[in-house]
Amino acid sequence: MFSKYKLISYRIFSRLFFTTGLFAFVGSLFCWGEGWLFEQTNLLNIILPLADLILTAPLSILTAYGIASQKYWGIYLGIFTSGIYSLGSILVFILVIWNGSPYPLQLIIPPIFGLSISILYVIWVLKNYKIKFKTKH
Repeated sequence: MFSKYKLISYRIFSRLFFTTGLFAFVGSLFCWGEGWLFEQTNLLNIILPLADLILTAPLSILTAYGIASQKYWGIYLGIFTSGIYSLGSILVFILVIWNGSPYPLQLIIPPIFGLSISILYVIWVLKNYKIKFKTKH
């Protein structure tokens, strides 16, 4: 399934998904620099970090394992995880625009990386694999 010319690309994406999962896990525990997750009093501030902790981090690490072990389900899970990255990035962009300029530049950099990983992964899959969907006629 994985040919030799695709080996470098799938290793890069496996490492990108794994490091993104680790950063999502560690960053969400500290609410992305706003303090410990479980000591926050305003629950609206922990929606995105909690989603990162529960959804994004485990999916990213599982996707990295699926791609690294060259499992076919890893490709599909990577597409799903890319959708989660895109949705989360757009939510962060909306929050930054909605709340105005007190947000630091450090809050904008992770969504840019998440969106770029998701776009590049989907392009890589569409370029290198024939995805077959079973349909009933």
